[in-house]
Amino acid sequence: MRGGAIAAGFPFGGLVLATAWWFVLFSPWTAPVVRFWWGMLFATGSLLAYSAWLLRRQWHTVLQLNWRNVLLGVTSAIVLYGIFWLGHTVLLLLAPESRDAIAAVYQRRQEAPPWLLALLLGLWIGPAEEIFWRGVLQRALQQRIHRIAALVLATALYSLVHAWSGNLPLLLAAFTAGLLWGALFAWTGSLVPGIISHGLWDILVFVVAPFQ
Repeated sequence: MRGGAIAAGFPFGGLVLATAWWFVLFSPWTAPVVRFWWGMLFATGSLLAYSAWLLRRQWHTVLQLNWRNVLLGVTSAIVLYGIFWLGHTVLLLLAPESRDAIAAVYQRRQEAPPWLLALLLGLWIGPAEEIFWRGVLQRALQQRIHRIAALVLATALYSLVHAWSGNLPLLLAAFTAGLLWGALFAWTGSLVPGIISHGLWDILVFVVAPFQ
């Protein structure tokens, strides 16, 4: 397949939009003056609007709701939390200095009450991210290249937008979680498992049982 054919119809606009928003939210030059959760609300909202426009006649193909997908979402969130608990423990043993980088991520918890964080993460931010990164970006890649290559590339792009933060543990976390959520989409063809897993995992690590 020629490069032009691969590029045709690819959601470059959404990728630029996400990169710009994540720069504002995470870069050391802009993050200190931004109210993070309000910014995240608008950032994911704009990505959701963009995705809704692209998927306007295709929602039924990516939102297959059934008990299998619900169970996959819940189970994968719990498994992912266990993976992160183990990874957090090992990381602090091997690189104790990473504690400060992890603490920097958790500082954002202080900017909103727990109940509001749970609502934002579970019902808005997590689902919106899944719809764009997996439902639009990864899906577009899967239509152009091999499914495994699409999974790896989409996950890499998802993690790289966090590079503005200069926070290596955050990049590793984004890649690990993104790989699992992307694999769920590649396997099932549905966003439902990833939406449930992403929202539930966010609530677990930020509200219910944070690592710090």
